[in-house]
Amino acid sequence: MNNKIIRYLVAVSLLALSACSLDEETFTFVAGEDVAAAGGYDQLVTGAYVTLSFPFEWGNYANLSNFDTDYQTGPTWAFGEIGAGNFYDSGSVNNFYKYYCQSVHRANYHYYLVGLINNIPEKTKKNALGELRFLKAWAQFQLVQFYGEIPLFTSSISEGNIPELPRSPIKEVYEHIIETLKEAESLLLPRTDSEYQKGHVCRGTAKALLAKVYATIGSASMKSGEITVKGGPGTVTNPDGTKSRLMPKSIIHEKKQVAGFEAFDSKEYYRLAREKAWEVINEGEFQLANSQEELWSPSYKNGPEFQFCLQTIDNEGTLYYNYLTSDYWGYPKETDHNLWTGGYYVQRDHWLQMFDDWEDERITWGIKHRVPISFNQGTGKMIYCFYPERDSVYVRKGEKGYDPTDIIRYDAHLYGAKLRKFTAVTSPIDGNRADFNWPYMRYAETLLLFAEADNEVNNGPSAEALAVVSKLNARNKSTTAIERNTRQPFTQESFRSYILEERAKELAEEGCRRTDLLRWGIYLQVMNAIGTTDENGVIKRREQKHLLFPLPPNEVNANPYIETNNPGW
Repeated sequence: MNNKIIRYLVAVSLLALSACSLDEETFTFVAGEDVAAAGGYDQLVTGAYVTLSFPFEWGNYANLSNFDTDYQTGPTWAFGEIGAGNFYDSGSVNNFYKYYCQSVHRANYHYYLVGLINNIPEKTKKNALGELRFLKAWAQFQLVQFYGEIPLFTSSISEGNIPELPRSPIKEVYEHIIETLKEAESLLLPRTDSEYQKGHVCRGTAKALLAKVYATIGSASMKSGEITVKGGPGTVTNPDGTKSRLMPKSIIHEKKQVAGFEAFDSKEYYRLAREKAWEVINEGEFQLANSQEELWSPSYKNGPEFQFCLQTIDNEGTLYYNYLTSDYWGYPKETDHNLWTGGYYVQRDHWLQMFDDWEDERITWGIKHRVPISFNQGTGKMIYCFYPERDSVYVRKGEKGYDPTDIIRYDAHLYGAKLRKFTAVTSPIDGNRADFNWPYMRYAETLLLFAEADNEVNNGPSAEALAVVSKLNARNKSTTAIERNTRQPFTQESFRSYILEERAKELAEEGCRRTDLLRWGIYLQVMNAIGTTDENGVIKRREQKHLLFPLPPNEVNANPYIETNNPGW
C-alpha cells in the first residue's frame, strides 16, 4: 500500500473506510488491527501525525495560539472573536480541543498496535513507539496549557478505557507528560542516525520538549519576581480628537504563581530544564541556520534548526496544506495589477519598536517594508506604502529599495510587520492553500530556554548562558548578550526580561507568546496595560476567565464527570 493511499486512509480514519476508488487498489475496510497484522508500523505512525493537520485546515491552531497576545493585531473583522477574547463556543477553541484529544487517542491506540507487530527490526519498532509517545505528550502539553485540567487518557478507549474521565489536576497531567517524554527519549533515534527519516521527530526533539515542559513548570510555579515588558497603549487621543501613535514603554510587572502549580519546586524544575537543554546543545543533533534568510527558505524545509514541524503536502487534499502564507504574508493579485491582498495578520508596531538594532535580520530581511496598495490608471504607476515610519529617512533619499513617492498608511494590516518567515513554501503564493510547514519547535528556542533556566538556577546569567544566546544574536546580526553584559551587567531580573523579549522577537507568530505570558503569570497585566483596545480597535482588555480557554460545551454536556466549565465560562 503506497504512502498516498495511506495518507488518504488515515485522514478519514484508520478504524473504518467505506469503499472508494484510488489509484492502485480499492479497500472496503481498513481496521487498525489489520494494519498491525500486515506490519504497517509506518502507516500507524503516519496516522497519528496526520491529526496535527486537522487544526490547520481552516487556521484554528494559528488563530488560537497567536491572536490572543499583546503583539499581534489586524482588522477587527479578523480579530473580533479570539483576538477580542470571545472564546466561548468558538469554532477554533472547540476544534483545537477536539483535534488534540484525537491526537492523544490515536497516539495511544497506535502505540498499542505497533506493540503487537513482531516482524520488524527492534530498532525500527522502538523508534515508531517513541514517535507515538512524543506525539501523545505534545498533544497533552497543548491541551493542559490552553485548558488547564483535562481528562488524562493514559491508554486509548480502543483498548477498553472508558470514553469519559474526570479532569486530572494540572500536577498529575504534567507528571504524566514528563513520564511519557522520558519514554520517548529512550526509544527514539537520534537525528544523526542513518535510519532517521527527515521530517519526523527524533531523540533530541523529545529532550527539547522535556526542557520546555520543565521550564514551563519552573516559571509557572515561581511565587514572585519582577519582569519587564515593553508595551502599553498604542495610541493616545489628543485634545482636538485626533490620535497619535505611541512608542512602547518599559513596564515592570510583578509575576504571580500560576494556579495549579503550587506543589512544584520552581528551582528544581529550572535545574532540570537547564540540564536537559544543555544535553540537547552538547549532543549536536540540531544547529542554527546561518541566517534568517536561509532558515526560512523553501530549500531549508526540515533543516537542522527545525526540531518539530507540521508536515504539509501541496495539492493533495485540503487537510495537508493551509492558508497561513496568504493570511500572514499576503500575495500580489494578478488580476488587479498585482496589488497586495491578504496578509491581514500582523505584528503591532510595538513589536518592531522593541528592536534597538536597526540592522537585525529579523526586521531588515524578516519583514515586508514596501506594499503595492493602489494603481494610478492615469499615470500607469503603482503607489506603494512603506513600513515602518522611521524608515522615512530612507524614503526621502530613495534608498534601501524605497522611492520618494512611497506613502504611509495606518490601515490595520498595513502599519505593522508582515513576517517573511511565512513565505517558506514551494508552491505559488497566490491566495490558495500552500505547503507551509508550521514550526512547532526550533533549536533557537532551546538556546533561549537554556539561558532562561540558567539565569533562574544561578540567580543571574552564567558565562555559558551569555555565550549560548550570543550565538543566536550573531546569527541574527544583532548585538550579542556578551556585548550587552559588558556595557551594563545583567541582573537576574534584567536578564529574565531580556530573554522573554528575545523570545518575542525570535519566535514571533510561532504560537509561543500567549503561553509565555501565561506561564510567567503576567498575561492579564501585559494585556490590560494596552488599554481597552489597541491602535486598530481590537479589544485587548482581559479578565480572570481569559487565563484558560473554555471547554467545548459538548464536552461539558456529554461527560458526566465534568459538571462545570472553566471559571467564568
